[in-house]
Amino acid sequence: MSTQTYQRNYDVIVIGGGVLGAFHAYFAMQRGWKTLLIERDIFPQQASVRNFGLIIPSAMPPGIWRDRALASCDIYEELTSQLGVPLRRVGTQYLAHTAAEARFLKQMSIAMQGSPCPAEFLNAEETIHSSCCLNPEFCSGSLYFPQDLQLDPDQFFRELINWIACTSDCDYLPKTTAVSVRERSSHCQVKTADGRAFHAEHVIVCSGADLQTLFPEEYIERNVQYCKLQMLKISNPENRTLGTSIASPIALTRYPAFLNTQFLQGITLDAPAAELQEHGIQIWMTQNQHNEFILGDSHAYSVDPPTERMSAEVEELIINYARKMFVKLDFQVTDRWCGIYTEEKAAGLFHKQPGERIQLLTGIGGKGMTTGPGLAKENIGQLSL
Repeated sequence: MSTQTYQRNYDVIVIGGGVLGAFHAYFAMQRGWKTLLIERDIFPQQASVRNFGLIIPSAMPPGIWRDRALASCDIYEELTSQLGVPLRRVGTQYLAHTAAEARFLKQMSIAMQGSPCPAEFLNAEETIHSSCCLNPEFCSGSLYFPQDLQLDPDQFFRELINWIACTSDCDYLPKTTAVSVRERSSHCQVKTADGRAFHAEHVIVCSGADLQTLFPEEYIERNVQYCKLQMLKISNPENRTLGTSIASPIALTRYPAFLNTQFLQGITLDAPAAELQEHGIQIWMTQNQHNEFILGDSHAYSVDPPTERMSAEVEELIINYARKMFVKLDFQVTDRWCGIYTEEKAAGLFHKQPGERIQLLTGIGGKGMTTGPGLAKENIGQLSL
């Protein structure tokens, strides 16, 4: 960790060390700009590190968000190689339970031939044999995306920020809260809670779920909501190998890539059970680099900041649905946690400039890991000093 004395003047100051903030700082530094990254904790602690670590272009619809996802894959591959962080091309398997879902996924695989995000349809028998523990009575087929990636987000951001902090073009200021950002005639001034002041030509605020400290009036005017998710880790006493990341059929009624395809096919798949919809539950089962099973997640939306209390009812719903998908697993919970992020309901991103030199970026929802690096590279590429 850097312990240098910080200068007062920078080209770019980035506030927030999560996925959007860290990558904006990285690409600003890559352009040779003297950059300061400010983070309120030692390392980011919120949704950017409390997720599955999945980078899944498969869930993004064709267009700008899939383009950003594919660009992000290239960025992760380059950076993980430099940092020595494992990046696994585990792929994603989206399950079908009903015959209608299987037909839909088969047609989708045909439509995606030649796509930069290729997919392969697996029938019921092929699907069951593709993993150690899928329930034969549940699976009627699946759509497999071999190029989707996974990493450990906590490890990745610690290594990335440590590396950033050791470079000459970027300073890292942890355990510091920025309390005001003001635009002057030729620069911006950032003040921190400990009384320091820094200046830069541009300030980029990537404050995640903190919408109260900086520019709260800007967020009130926009369609931004909070989302709290619940996740858990389950034991793997027999050291089974999942083989790929597996998504439930609920994903087919939740993610834009599948909803858009349904629209084009002129069909509507059946919605999940009411209690699952009520809690925004979409089942993922993944396996980290330690062979541990990670299971989740739920989505509870609110206008006001949520607490980090977790619901036993939601956990039970997640486990009970997962029991239908998988056999031969021990569903003993060994850890549980929640994550909180913000989501702009209309555009899928809150991006506003309250001044010529100040940008606010948050509200990217659950696609931050998948698209954040590509978005940051694109945004920094449009800046000039």
